[in-house]
Amino acid sequence: MIPHYALKKVAFFYATFPRPTETFVRRELRALGELNFFPDIYSIWHGKNTWESRKINVFKLKRLSLLFYWIPYWFLRKPKESRELLTYLWSHPCHSFQNWCETFLGLGYALVEANNFKKKRYELIHAVWATLPATAAFTIGKLVSINFSMGAHAYDVFRHGGDWLLEQKLKNATFVRTSSYSTARRLYQLGIKPTQVKLVKRSLSDRPKRRNFSLVDQQRLKLLSVGRLVEKKGYFHTLKIAALLKDSNIPFSLKIIGGGPLLSELQIEQERLGLIEEVSFLGSLGHQDVKKLYLQHDVFLFSGIVDSLGDRDGIPNVVPEALSAGMLVLASNRAGAPEAFSDGESGFSLNPENYQSWTGLLSNFWRNPSEYDSIRKKAEVTVRENFDSIQNGRSLLEVLIN
Repeated sequence: MIPHYALKKVAFFYATFPRPTETFVRRELRALGELNFFPDIYSIWHGKNTWESRKINVFKLKRLSLLFYWIPYWFLRKPKESRELLTYLWSHPCHSFQNWCETFLGLGYALVEANNFKKKRYELIHAVWATLPATAAFTIGKLVSINFSMGAHAYDVFRHGGDWLLEQKLKNATFVRTSSYSTARRLYQLGIKPTQVKLVKRSLSDRPKRRNFSLVDQQRLKLLSVGRLVEKKGYFHTLKIAALLKDSNIPFSLKIIGGGPLLSELQIEQERLGLIEEVSFLGSLGHQDVKKLYLQHDVFLFSGIVDSLGDRDGIPNVVPEALSAGMLVLASNRAGAPEAFSDGESGFSLNPENYQSWTGLLSNFWRNPSEYDSIRKKAEVTVRENFDSIQNGRSLLEVLIN
């Protein structure tokens, strides 16, 4: 028997789908599929035509040439809505060229495709991100009266104070899904009703792996950090922690996985601090390769910060992944990372600028690793309780169908 919710017609909007770095969105789709819920998938900016035997509706950018017809059409059909949108855009400056491009692509997509969505009789359009996809969903909702909802994650609401049309989208969305309390608090500050915010955590792809908690290498402490080489990840703090650890005569190696614009600056800092032998930048790696490295290292470091544009992480996917692999996790107390564990019970939440607190823990762990076995075991339990894909899939499904 087909569940009643499987008959609800829902569209999921993505900017680009599938995108290699956005592993959690694919996990959620798989989890929804296991629960017999299959929303239609729309990818606005490029993407593949199929994913795991499912059709992806990829927008053909050449259709934007039809705007010569659709712009005057919608101005005549929806003059009030058109004026309101233009007035808002004119009176609120856009914070970046990228966001300007995303906004107008989303508007263009909506103007061209709105009637098609009306004909397909969707009950809900859910935009996975608050930027380009939500702009398209919000505009289609305005033009043809289809309910829309949206995801809002740390990047969407913190960087530059949020997306250009964020205020309008939050005001009109039936609900806003987020995955961390820190982002939820920001949404409340923006005036959204608490009942409108739906907190559904991101999920891991599989169950936590058990491991031997003895040190991987008895000759040195093996440290790992994973994330793009951008300001908000706090890698300059990571390097200073490593330098202080070296001064403490603790033998260690630190591998940093991720690519990004700060590589050359970080390498200069690495050399300045005398860490050429201890620290390695491995660049971007595939998810399966990263999972193997979790099991080959003892400690995971995340020293994220609030960057100069206001951006910060919610719960970085890599933190629960490291917890699930049995690593000892030391994470910055900035933004949402500590939400993944209980401080002092399943991980440690630390000030990223208090380097001595990090090296003090690392030094003690090196000398007395067995003292931390209970913390690493508790981390596995925490992951099972909070980041299970089917459990979180059910929570997301309940939000979507009610």
